[in-house]
Amino acid sequence: MNDIADMQEITVDTALVKKIFPALPMVALVLVVGGWGLHHFAQRRLEAGIADFRAAIGPDASFSYATAKPRTLARGARFTAVTYHNPAMTLTAANVKLGGMKGNNVQGEKIGSVVLQKVQVMAWGNTFSLDEVDLSDLTLPNGARPAGNAPQSLGFDSLVLGEGDFTNLHIAAPATQTDMTVAHMRISDYGLGQSSHLDLDHLATQINLTPTRRITVEHMQLDGPDFAGQVASLTQSGHLIHETHPYKLDLKKGAIDSSHPLLQVDRLVSSRTSTEVEDKMDTRLTNLAVWSTGTDSPSLLNAFGYDHFMGNVHAVSAGDRTAGHLRLEPLTVESPDMGNLTVIAELDQIPFDDMSVIPETARVVSAAITWDDRSLAGRVVESLARSRNTPVDEYRQALLSGLAASDDASMRALGRFLQSPADHPLQLALRPMKPVNLMMIGIAMSMASDPSIAAPLGLTISTP
Repeated sequence: MNDIADMQEITVDTALVKKIFPALPMVALVLVVGGWGLHHFAQRRLEAGIADFRAAIGPDASFSYATAKPRTLARGARFTAVTYHNPAMTLTAANVKLGGMKGNNVQGEKIGSVVLQKVQVMAWGNTFSLDEVDLSDLTLPNGARPAGNAPQSLGFDSLVLGEGDFTNLHIAAPATQTDMTVAHMRISDYGLGQSSHLDLDHLATQINLTPTRRITVEHMQLDGPDFAGQVASLTQSGHLIHETHPYKLDLKKGAIDSSHPLLQVDRLVSSRTSTEVEDKMDTRLTNLAVWSTGTDSPSLLNAFGYDHFMGNVHAVSAGDRTAGHLRLEPLTVESPDMGNLTVIAELDQIPFDDMSVIPETARVVSAAITWDDRSLAGRVVESLARSRNTPVDEYRQALLSGLAASDDASMRALGRFLQSPADHPLQLALRPMKPVNLMMIGIAMSMASDPSIAAPLGLTISTP
């Protein structure tokens, strides 16, 4: 019975094959014709898309390629040997793959994904090269001719980008003798007014001026700033705009060196919240090491007999932008070798939009300083003795005797501190009659034993 059933199954299957077989050529023909039709349709869409793109980039830009193939059933294409040029830059790529083409509108050309391989960009006399660029949710701005004599912009400020991955970035800037590489970089939420994010691994920068400087960072993450707004401000005015976006910087394993190490830090974490009138910052450096610049350029470290500083730094500040005031609350420096410093201070004439010139402009309104010594006090005394060609013990004894006999309570307190630094933390209070330039404070305090200097500074010294 089973054999009869099997024979019936074979007979049915054979009959089914006989019915389908004559239809196979027709199916194949439909597939071929349909595939050709789809390819033809895709090719026409590609040509139309290229025409739209050329229109979008404006009359002063050009776009060329060796080959272009549409991606069937996808709104995209593959290009080889691509060149894009405008008066400000030239970009070349060995391969470009586009996907999710959404067409041109008022905002610009919208592209779901772009992958570029073996990329080179020349702009502003600098060269940028990358192994691969992977972009998603990209909007290219519609091109427009600059008005009047305005310079041609690269357009980086007008791009909108959901996320971009950049692999093996290399930047060469001959004018500044700077060479920089980044193993991997990711940017997300890039666009005017957006809170952006930057994540990069293994940054290395070399500045080939004399003396050579090398800067390395193992990892850096920056969250919050409006990168596009900052680019727009720099290209239009040369200055960074004030942002009210909160931001956070997290840097790991940073270093600066020349012929010898200059600076190393295991971690730097800084957060900032800002409004139109107020800035608040919290910055922490863990295992910070700073070396002197070398025997050819002696520093305070050399003068006090240290090879380098090692410690942790924590600074909390609140600033009033309208008044130009800054309050440290507090600044702490912890050095196992030297000692621990705590500073609470009120400063004015703070240039919030150009903090690099703070030492030149900032003034101390008031300050309270506490120093818990480990070894610095003894080394300062030794340095003063050497500068006077006097034996250290002899100079120390004379100094302590003079301070103990002083009519000034602050000088007697300083003497108690120098007599036994480990037992007497030093406290200094500054309330100058009028604000004193930050760079002058050190000089003024070195002459604090002179009443004519100490009184205008409002300097008092105590040892609780």
